[in-house]
Amino acid sequence: MNESLLLRFESGGQPMNVRSLGAKEGILFDTGRDASPLNLAIGMQPVYPQLLAPVQQRHDWRRKEFELDVAIDAGGLRFSGFHGDPEGLPGGVYDITVQVESYEFRDAEQRITLGWNAQTVLTLQEEPDRRRVQLKALDPLVAAVINNAKSVLDGRPLRQWIASPAPRAARQACLLNILAKLSVPSDQAGLGEPLIDAIEYIYFADVDRVYAAAKPELADRLERLVSADLWAKEGHPAASIHQRLLDGLAASTGQYFTPTSYRQGGRNCLQIVAAVPPSEFADRTVYADIDIDLGNPLWDLEGLIIHTGELLDPAKTDHLVLHDKLNRGETKPFLCYDIVTEREARA
Repeated sequence: MNESLLLRFESGGQPMNVRSLGAKEGILFDTGRDASPLNLAIGMQPVYPQLLAPVQQRHDWRRKEFELDVAIDAGGLRFSGFHGDPEGLPGGVYDITVQVESYEFRDAEQRITLGWNAQTVLTLQEEPDRRRVQLKALDPLVAAVINNAKSVLDGRPLRQWIASPAPRAARQACLLNILAKLSVPSDQAGLGEPLIDAIEYIYFADVDRVYAAAKPELADRLERLVSADLWAKEGHPAASIHQRLLDGLAASTGQYFTPTSYRQGGRNCLQIVAAVPPSEFADRTVYADIDIDLGNPLWDLEGLIIHTGELLDPAKTDHLVLHDKLNRGETKPFLCYDIVTEREARA
């Protein structure tokens, strides 16, 4: 009775304490290297499925799933019986898979044994990412955004932030990949300058998206791209993650903005959620949530579930891998960085 699993994370022998965990938001560590919570996926399959049958029957679960309680405890995540059920996580042998967006952990897929009437501790070690971002000559339009005095991330001017080893390389690559995609002209549609010409400054960047302040004309340009059948207008964004753009605006004004999602055609395409202020606002700045759709499914912790069927297999967003694809074709002239090893970056 009262079996539980305590899942901990470490990097270089130092704990990566879980700072927050949300059903829709994901996980955030106290290492300070991420700007917002990351997607988390956990799969746990008993070697002997009949082990779970009594609990499923007791809770009247009709599908092949098994729910648990999860809470932050001792810097990690503690998993225990659903709604405090003392027999809700039976001791036994399980195959476990743990994935955190943009992180690699050693032994993230392994077989573990949960002791009877005991707490089992599993510590995952981060696999260090030795890749680094090295800036090259900047395209003038990219330089204008990066060098804007209002482009500040983690308290640093954006140019310094990109050159610093402190942010994760995945965040830096995401920012630079998005700027490259925005820089591609739309001349084939007779639409004039590229979208980056409407971007004023960047004020947020993470491993999968950036937030930008833009000129009022951004919304009009996106509408023209839709009319030219180069982009699709999706309307109000369905994914809850886009609400963070509005939540980050001043509480007195964010609620009045109207967010609209636009998606570029083709592969490795841009998605822009443009938050347009109401007509009575004197400040006409448009705020934009911009990401590149890699064709990967998103996943979140919508109630932790142990799957007794197939294990979770969420795809990963890796903007450092995307660099090689963008370094060909129309984005190549605007991709202003190389990927180097940690040793090359120090040389």
